[in-house]
Amino acid sequence: MKKIISLTVIFLIIGMSHPLMAKKKQFQGKVTYTISYEGKKMDEAQAGMMPTTMMMYLGDGFVKNVLFTGMGQQSVIFDLEKKSKTSLIDMMGQQFAIESSYDEIQKEFEREPEVEIDFTDETKEIAGHNCKKIIIKTINDDGEISNENFAWFTEDLDVGPNLNFSQKIFEDVNGLLLEYQMDMGRGVMMKFTATEVEKRKIPTKDFLIPEGYKKVTREELMNSLGG
Repeated sequence: MKKIISLTVIFLIIGMSHPLMAKKKQFQGKVTYTISYEGKKMDEAQAGMMPTTMMMYLGDGFVKNVLFTGMGQQSVIFDLEKKSKTSLIDMMGQQFAIESSYDEIQKEFEREPEVEIDFTDETKEIAGHNCKKIIIKTINDDGEISNENFAWFTEDLDVGPNLNFSQKIFEDVNGLLLEYQMDMGRGVMMKFTATEVEKRKIPTKDFLIPEGYKKVTREELMNSLGG
């Protein structure tokens, strides 16, 4: 059971995170999110291994999301010029880096359901910033709405035009997401809520793959962990 939960968390981390396009004079800094869970209640073992906090670091041409889980710190680095990402997995005494090119990300999109986004006039303040609400509708194979989700984003900060190239449901949203939900399956929703937005310069070295990480594919990772 623990191994199944571990692999679930790994691929959640690989697929979930969203980058922001950064250019000259655009916002640089750190955004802190709390993570909560809604819907079907998880058992104690599952809940203890899931992330409860995420830090997003926005630099010059790079973004890094860092999640804190019961299994340790896991990260995703985005190269915004190449539109690629690298997932860093630190687990069971082993450290792995999984690289995904833009073409590979687009292929992942093909396996995901179609979505429609409605931009509304509803607003609220999150972490000191005015946010607008969007409604995300998932469309099934029959062309019907199978699920509705929501998110809040702000246009207060200049984060550039390419908000979320790595996430199909948010790629058309031009702004910084400060509250959003993700469907984990099995009736569980993962909710991210920003609690602090801090403007500061982030060194480029913070977006490099740390020493000691081995570059692998997803399949090689599963084999290494006995999956």
